[in-house]
Amino acid sequence: MRFLPAGLFLFCCLPAATAAPVSFAQQIVPLLVGQCVECHRAEKAKGGYRLDTFEQLLKAGDSDEVPLVAGKPEESELYELISTHEEDDRMPKKADALPEKEIALVRQWILEGGKFDGPDAKAALATLLPQKEVQSPEKYPRPIPVTAMALNGDGKVLVTNGYHEVLSWDPETGKMRGRIAGMPERVLGLSFIKGGPLLAVAGGSPGRSGEVWLVNYARPAERKRLAQLRDCALSAVSTPDGSVLITAGADNRVRAFALPEGKPMWDLEAHADWILSLAMSPDGRHVASASRDRTAKVFDVKTGTVEGTFNGHEVAVLSVAFSPSSDQIISGDANGEMHRFKPDGEGVKDTTMSPGGRSEVLGLGFLNTELPVAALGSGLVISMDPKTRKKKDVLAQHDDRLTKMCIGGSLELRRLITASHDGWVRITELTSPAGGLPGPLQIKETRRFIASPGW
Repeated sequence: MRFLPAGLFLFCCLPAATAAPVSFAQQIVPLLVGQCVECHRAEKAKGGYRLDTFEQLLKAGDSDEVPLVAGKPEESELYELISTHEEDDRMPKKADALPEKEIALVRQWILEGGKFDGPDAKAALATLLPQKEVQSPEKYPRPIPVTAMALNGDGKVLVTNGYHEVLSWDPETGKMRGRIAGMPERVLGLSFIKGGPLLAVAGGSPGRSGEVWLVNYARPAERKRLAQLRDCALSAVSTPDGSVLITAGADNRVRAFALPEGKPMWDLEAHADWILSLAMSPDGRHVASASRDRTAKVFDVKTGTVEGTFNGHEVAVLSVAFSPSSDQIISGDANGEMHRFKPDGEGVKDTTMSPGGRSEVLGLGFLNTELPVAALGSGLVISMDPKTRKKKDVLAQHDDRLTKMCIGGSLELRRLITASHDGWVRITELTSPAGGLPGPLQIKETRRFIASPGW
C-alpha cells in the first residue's frame, strides 16, 4: 500500500472551493439598468412590466407570467425573455441579444435563489449601482469645456466642472483653490445654496445615468447623494432662502428637494424632451424651465403645479431667466430669439428680441430691473435695450461658443463672469458712474484664465 504525504492528504480532504454567490446589487443591477430599465420603468412600462426597483421586478406584467421563481430560471419569465432564440420575443427589443456571459450570470443568480442584497427593495435600481473610484488627473491633458459654473454669496469662490470632480477658483487671481473629488463623470449644473457653503452638484454619464449631490464646500467629506437618475441632470437652482433645491435634465423631469435634508418634495415629467435650463424667481415662489420640446414652463416651487406654458418658440428653448421683480420671464432659443412672458405663460406683446441674429441664446440674466443680458453662441455677451429691442452694449467677447454666465455684485458695480467651450473664464467689471444701472457703463475685463488644472 502506498501512502500519500501528509500535506497532500490534508489538501485532498478539504472541501472544493466554491465561487462567491452572484450579487444582485453588484452584478445584476448594472446589467438591468444598462439594458432594461429604460423601457420598463414607471414612466414607460412596456408590456405592463417594471423592473426599475427590485420590488417591481417581482410583479408580473400584462402576461401574468411570474418574473422570478427562486432557484428555477427556466420557470422565470425574466430569464426566459433574455435567453430565448425567438427574436420577436427576446429582450431587449430592437437591440442585440445579451452576451452569453451576462445571460449565464442572471441564470446563476436565479439558481442561487434570486436574492436581494441591497439596502432597500423599494429603491430605484439606479441608486444601487456600484460606485467606481476614479482618479482625476493632476494636470488635464487639454482644457475642458466649461459646462457648469457658480459663484458663492460673497463672490470669493467660483466653482466649475471637472472630470469626476468640482474645481474651485479664486476669481480675483484665477488661481485654483481646491478640488472636490468623487463627483459625477460630467458635472453639468452647480448651485450654491443660500450663497454657501452647501453646494448642489448635478451631472452624470450621458445616456447611462444621472446624479444629484449636496456637498459641503467647506468640508467636502460631508456629502449626500440626493438622486440617482436614468440620464444626466443638466441644471440645478435653489430658492433664495435655501429651503428648496430644484433639478432637471435629460430624463425630461423636474424634481424638488427640501433642504437641508434633501428629502424629495415632488417629481414631475414636465416636458417631452430634455430640460436644458432652470431659473428661480427672486421671490422664491416660482421656477421656470427651458426645453428642447420648444416650450418654456413655470412651476409652483412648493407643489410642482404647472402655472403656465409658453409656446412662442419655434425651435429648442435653451435658456430662461426671471426679471428681478419676478413678474416676467425671458427665454432664449436656438434661432437667436428672446421672448418675454408672464408666469401664466401669456406672452408679452412687442417684446421679441434677436440680440445676435440667428446665434443661439445660451444664457440669460438681468443687470438691473429692466436691462436683460444674453450670452450667445457667437461668443458675445450683450445687453439689450427693452424699449427699442436692440443691442445696447457688448459686455464681453470670447473666441468660442459661450457656455455659462454668472452675474454678481451691486447695482453700482456688477461682476460679469462668463465661460466658453474652449475652457476660458473671463471676469468683467461693469461700473455705472452715475451710481446705478442703467446708464453709461464702464466695461473692464479684470481677469481671464483657463478653468482646467495645469493650465
